[in-house]
Amino acid sequence: MTTPSSIATAERRSLQEALRHAARKAAPAVILLALTIAVFWKIALTNQYTWLNGGDLADQVLPFVTEEIAQWQNGHLPIWDPHQWGGQSLIGQDQPGVLFPLNWLWWSAPLWRGHIALQFANWYFVLIHYFAALFCYLLARDLGLSRFASICAGASFALSGYMADISWPQMLNGAMWGPLVLLFALRSLNGRRPVWSMAAAGAIAGFSFFGGHHQIPTYTLLCVAFLLAFYVLFRGLSLARAALLGAVCVLFAVLIGAPQLLPSYEYWSRSLRWVSTAQPVGFHDQVPYSVFDLYSLHPAAILGLIVPTVFPVITPFVGLTILTFAILAVTAAARSRMASPFAGLAIFGVLISLGRYSVFHGIMYGLLPLVDKSRTAGFAMYIVDLALAVLAGSGIDFFLEQRRAIGSHLRRFGQVLLAFGALLFLFLLAQGVFDGKKMLDYPPAAQLALSAILLACVFFSWALDRIPLRGAMLSILGLILFEVGMVTSNNYRHIELGWPYLAQLSSFDDIAGFLRSQPGHFRILTNGGDIAFNFGDWYGLDEYGGVGAGMTENIAAMNGSEGSFHLLGVSYYLGRQPWHSDRDPIFRGRSGVNVYRVPGAFPRAWSVHSIESQQDPAQRQAYLNVPIDQLVTQTFVMGTAPALSHCEGGDAVHVTKMSATDLDIEADMACPGMVVAGNTFFPGWRADVDGSRATIHEAYAFLQGVVVAGGHHRIHLHYVPMSLYLGLALSAVGLAALGLLSRFAHRV
Repeated sequence: MTTPSSIATAERRSLQEALRHAARKAAPAVILLALTIAVFWKIALTNQYTWLNGGDLADQVLPFVTEEIAQWQNGHLPIWDPHQWGGQSLIGQDQPGVLFPLNWLWWSAPLWRGHIALQFANWYFVLIHYFAALFCYLLARDLGLSRFASICAGASFALSGYMADISWPQMLNGAMWGPLVLLFALRSLNGRRPVWSMAAAGAIAGFSFFGGHHQIPTYTLLCVAFLLAFYVLFRGLSLARAALLGAVCVLFAVLIGAPQLLPSYEYWSRSLRWVSTAQPVGFHDQVPYSVFDLYSLHPAAILGLIVPTVFPVITPFVGLTILTFAILAVTAAARSRMASPFAGLAIFGVLISLGRYSVFHGIMYGLLPLVDKSRTAGFAMYIVDLALAVLAGSGIDFFLEQRRAIGSHLRRFGQVLLAFGALLFLFLLAQGVFDGKKMLDYPPAAQLALSAILLACVFFSWALDRIPLRGAMLSILGLILFEVGMVTSNNYRHIELGWPYLAQLSSFDDIAGFLRSQPGHFRILTNGGDIAFNFGDWYGLDEYGGVGAGMTENIAAMNGSEGSFHLLGVSYYLGRQPWHSDRDPIFRGRSGVNVYRVPGAFPRAWSVHSIESQQDPAQRQAYLNVPIDQLVTQTFVMGTAPALSHCEGGDAVHVTKMSATDLDIEADMACPGMVVAGNTFFPGWRADVDGSRATIHEAYAFLQGVVVAGGHHRIHLHYVPMSLYLGLALSAVGLAALGLLSRFAHRV
């Protein structure tokens, strides 16, 4: 007979079982989070260290993130930066990662004294690595690895090598998605809903472009191309089928990535990029191969996989434990279906990362799109790290499951490791005997020797059945953490040693306060030697200048001419000595940098009644070398000029409202003329005159000009990039197509 108490007991048991099942499911994710926090304890659990104390991070990344936060917390998607070079597209520059959801979380965090709170920035950085670990775990599980081996694989990928060495968030955000791309690509190649799975791989690769940089997503797509070629050569995949799957991957990468890819193309096709050459290059120019001399991985740096020390370009350290188990997977577990493609992928990654030292990289540079734009060839070690992580997971499973079958194999591994560690210690001992304290000058060798001996002990103990399964697992995971902890976050500088790059960001607070108290709309010009970072973005002030990968070509063509300073309203110069300004400063900063007034600055908007048509773009800067009183009344355009009227009497033009993406102007015109706004001309800006659409002309060949009739007018300029909205539409089409493919996936 069923009683209420028995029903309640059954319900409790059912609930307890459901909770236990949920806990088992969530346990790997929780463990990976704990491991990530443990490795990054310096920034996760204290405020004494930071990953942000670096040149590019302080000079460029933190300022544009500050601008993004300001716009986001005012309810706007930060797609335009009004503070650099007369205004530049934020979304088009890629690196700000405007569309990346994890960035939105960071931007929503509370501020500290009006700027980014260090602890939130640190946790944002930890989360990037956590998601990378989680996604690699999912890849390993999908390949059939055990939970423990998959946890080790996830920790290896996210907490060592490329992911551990690189601090640029825009580079890391694209890399975290690599494991998921390979997960679906391999599902496709192994016959699991092939077309839909490859479409999903392409969609994730396209989404990874949202992270802020094209380089790692490009390498990820090259991984898919390699796997397609591998399956054609060694697994019987037909060339036609491979071409179809490759086309599907690229198509969905373009469709889903379109909201970022189209604004990027719109910006970079009209911009110049600085790539460590004497002159910048345009989008359609091939990056000179001499650049790869600087950013290729030196062959000797391959030793960095196990030597815990810093190498140029990138430190590829994954540790002896991971590399040993990866080798075990390739040698003892070679019959595993996944061992050979991932071993090939690791070799492929090495060949790319060697750059100028590898003929194969040169061939890809000459034949494949975007490879020349990925100038840091050494970053292709990201491919190697991902492949080694999966191989190591496979080797760990083989180690734990096949002890009796491979006992002699394990003992040989142990002997090699023990001999290697002993030789290193003998080397250090010899240094101590002959050179005294100089034996302490080789900590990487000592660390490597210790790792080798400890790992040898694990191999011997397991082969001789002297350690239980759980003990072997804890030993393996402990060794991985021990080795990774030698390098990861080791270069984070303690606050007591000073954070010079971050310190400069607060060195000019008094100058910023003075400038904010000045009336009107104006721009500043800074001396790059005195102020190295993006002053305008950091303090929310319009600046003629900025640190970045590039700028629009029309601004670059005018850069340096005195006329461009006046037209863009440069009213103040910041430096230790005057330059194109009054001799005496109007404000002396505590840092030794002063504020000087620049005479002749134009207002943010004015009117002209004379316009000329010019035909030679190369002479644009020369056209500005005329007296200021002529510049203020006469403009020019490249090509056909609109008709204006000459009339007596003055116009009254003034700005009534200004924000990042909007500019409102009221104009009282004596007769038809052109109202010029001192903002960069760029596609996506629209003009409405008294509510009706009007054409924006490229006044002075780099500013915005709108023709209006005589009388009173309200002019509204608004940044509405059609490239973004077209990209969103294409992304919606891609998602819809992905849904349809999923529905009919059993047929394809």
